[in-house]
Formats: sequence, C-alpha cells, structure tokens
Amino acid sequence: MPTFWLRLRHALRVHRVLLLALLAGLVLPWVVFVNVAEDIWESGGFIGDKAILEFLHAHATPGLDRLALGFTAAGDPLPMSIAATVLTLGLAVWGTRSQAWFFGPSVGGAMLLNLLVKVLFARPRPALWLSIKPAFYYSFPSGHAMGAAAVATALGFLLWQHRGHWLAWAAGPLFALGVGWSRMYLGVHFPSDVLAGWTGAVGWVAGLHLLFSPEFHELRRLWREALHRRLPTVVAAPREAPRPAA
Repeated sequence: MPTFWLRLRHALRVHRVLLLALLAGLVLPWVVFVNVAEDIWESGGFIGDKAILEFLHAHATPGLDRLALGFTAAGDPLPMSIAATVLTLGLAVWGTRSQAWFFGPSVGGAMLLNLLVKVLFARPRPALWLSIKPAFYYSFPSGHAMGAAAVATALGFLLWQHRGHWLAWAAGPLFALGVGWSRMYLGVHFPSDVLAGWTGAVGWVAGLHLLFSPEFHELRRLWREALHRRLPTVVAAPREAPRPAA
C-alpha cells in the first residue's frame, strides 16, 4: 500500500474521535438553528413558545427574580464584550496568537452574527406581561444566550488539553443555560430565540475551531496531496480513437 494512504489511514484513526466531535458540534447545531429560523420565518415560532413563558411566569418567586436578574446582568453585551476583550488580549500576551485569533472571532463573530440575524428577521419581543427587566430591539435570536454560549464553547475548546478542562465544560454550559433561562423567565425572549442563540453560537465556534485545529490542516494537506496524485492519471488517460466501420 502506498505511503500516502498509510498516513491518511493513520491520521483518520488517531483523530477520528476529535473530528467526529467537531463535525457533530458544527453540523448538528446549524441544523437546529436553520430549522428554528425556518419555523419563525414561516409561522412565527414554536407552538409552545408562549406556553413555556406563561409556565415560567406562573412559578415566579422573589428568589428566582434575583437569580434571573443576576444571570441576565452577567450575560449583558457590555460585560461580555469587556470580558472577551480582556481574555483575547491575555491570550495574545501570555498564550499564543492562534488562541487569541480563535477566541476573539469566536465571541465577536457570534455577536455580529446575532445582530445580522436580528435585523433580517425583525421578530418582536414577547409582550405577555410587564417584565421586571424590560428589553428592546428585536427578539430573534437571543443575544444574551448566543454570547454566553460562544464564550463557554470557546473556553471549553481552549482548555481541552488542560487538567481543569472538565471544570470549563461543566461551568460553561451551566452559565449559558442560566443566561438563556433568565431571558425566558423575565419574559423578554421566546424559547425559540434562546435555542437559536445557543445552537448558533456552538455551530459558529465549532466551525472556527475546526479551521484552526492542526488535525484539520493535516487532513487538508493529505487531501490536496491525494488530488495532485490523481490529477496526472486522469489527464494522461487519452480516449481511444473510434475504429472505422468495416
């Protein structure tokens, strides 16, 4: 067997778990995001959007009010932007440039994508009751949920090789879930807004991580090498001229 194919098989065997995880984290979230966006575009949202919000509001308590206000304050665009900027600069100084180039566009790109989709869909916010923390501008997708999920996912990827990666992969999703829950509890976002924010952020960050991963570059190099090996064979194979009829 040629050396190239042995190297390709070895690369796929060694990195198959990581590649499958990255592809699942990239493809599945975008499938969910597109389906949610399609439902909102065609029918205005999920059937249970209002029912879930009414259920949360019916079980509101002063303690949950304070918890929701805390989560939503932590997920506000200003503190999230400041935290993302500080972390990006910290990675550029004490980490590596590739880490900084990955983390900055992960969070910043998710926020810009959120604004673009908001303008495109222009979905009004829920108006089921007077919120204790009202919000304005468009509703779909949730910027708080998208920003929190982007930060949590990006940190999870960056810390994957460290001993404490399990802490990031536990605390990050809990923070993103808490921020998304707070937006629904406060009545300023539909569940479909929050779900789209979560999945859109995960798909965006996973896609960037796939582009920055050395495994992806190695497989892309092997794929290009395979194309170069096959191209001369295809070009050099002339067609046999038809024989004249007897």
